[in-house]
This record gives sequence, C-alpha cells and structure tokens, in this order.
Amino acid sequence: MKGKSNWYGRECEGRYSDIDTVFVRIDIPDNFKDYPHIYFTIEYIREAVKRNSWDSILAILETRQIVTIEADAGTIEQIPLGVFNRVHIIYRIVDPLAIHHLKKTDTISIDTGRYASIQSMKGCMQHITPDDYKYDRNEQ
Repeated sequence: MKGKSNWYGRECEGRYSDIDTVFVRIDIPDNFKDYPHIYFTIEYIREAVKRNSWDSILAILETRQIVTIEADAGTIEQIPLGVFNRVHIIYRIVDPLAIHHLKKTDTISIDTGRYASIQSMKGCMQHITPDDYKYDRNEQ
C-alpha cells in the first residue's frame, strides 16, 4: 500500500503466506497484538539501521508473534544478531534482470562466493503478482 504508514492483509510472500499480517512501513499500530504476524518493510528496516534503533522489533519478539523483516544489500549486514537470529528475513534483490524470460524448468543461480552458489528452479519459486495483494486493507 503505497504511501501508508501501516496496513493489514494476508501475507502472500515467503514461508508465512496466508497468515493475517500487519505490515509496518513507518509506525507500528496500537492493535499489532491482534495479528499473529508482523512484517517490517524495507523502509522501516532502513530507518532502523540509520538510527540503530531495534527496540520495537525486539519488544515484539518477546510477544512470541512471528516477525518478518525485509533486508537488502544495504541493510543485511547491519541487522544485530539478536534480531537477525529471531526473525524471518525476506532478502530483496532488486535488479532489472530478465528472469521473466526463463522457462519454469530453468534454474536461477545466485553466486555466494568463489565456486559457490544457491539455486532454485524457477518453477519451484513463488511467483507474486499485483493480484496477490488485492486483499490488503488500510484498517482492521
């Protein structure tokens, strides 16, 4: 939800798909405890890195709610281990790659070092489209 501080919906990415979620871009809403899953967007995480402010996420982790955070190349190494080890991370690779041209049986490879990579067949990966977000809403 572009321009919103927070919003609600079902998670449609990653291993927590279909769980009722509050998505947090700027402010954590007062009713966050009503949701089993809290998702912190890359905008929130960039600000947390900039301010070195992780208290809100750490406090939510104490509630035993599921927490997902977005990370990217500029934030991943700045996340403190006390957060990193306790949250689900969706690592965003934003690059104008032509992956959409691949067939479902083709493989996507991410180089992780010299002669090292992680790979997945395109057809085994989740394909998220704008239609997957149609149930997001501003308020509960």
